[in-house]
Amino acid sequence: MKNFLCIVLLVSFSFDINAQSGKNVEENQFKINIINPGIEYEAGIGTNQTINLGLGFQFGASGGGSEFNYAFLPAINAQYRYFYNMGRRLDKGKRIDGNTGNYLAASATLFTSDVVIGNVESGSGTAGFMGPVYGIQRTYPKGFNYTMEFGLGLYFSSDENFQAVDTGFGPTISFSIGWVIGKNKNK
Repeated sequence: MKNFLCIVLLVSFSFDINAQSGKNVEENQFKINIINPGIEYEAGIGTNQTINLGLGFQFGASGGGSEFNYAFLPAINAQYRYFYNMGRRLDKGKRIDGNTGNYLAASATLFTSDVVIGNVESGSGTAGFMGPVYGIQRTYPKGFNYTMEFGLGLYFSSDENFQAVDTGFGPTISFSIGWVIGKNKNK
């Protein structure tokens, strides 16, 4: 996990070592999420690139048919995001403030196995997800924000009996609603 995060950071800095003053993304912004309760910090590291760090509770589900397992788990998330449509949005006169745009991201999430709400017992270790995601983020003038993500990656668990996470490849879907706080919504 540490190696993955180090690689993400090195790759992100290599894209734009000499960051231009004309970034299309915010220098930094804080977000409060309601659906998956938590906080996020997003920092601009290049013209169209950010690092997004989140801390809160994540919903997880696994199984199917008669064995459907679900849980809200404490989690930490790190993403390198590349906003690929900022220039096109500007050309069309659309807003990009609050990092409003579509992005591709390398995502890593680490969960504790302490179930807050769910139909499974807490485990004795950690679980996680690593993989690429496609995301859409919109921030409105008053700070209202929503983000949707879809991807495919590797799920893993240090406790093989922890039923909230099945080890192996699988899809990820994420949706959050919240607010950007502060005054960085200036583009």
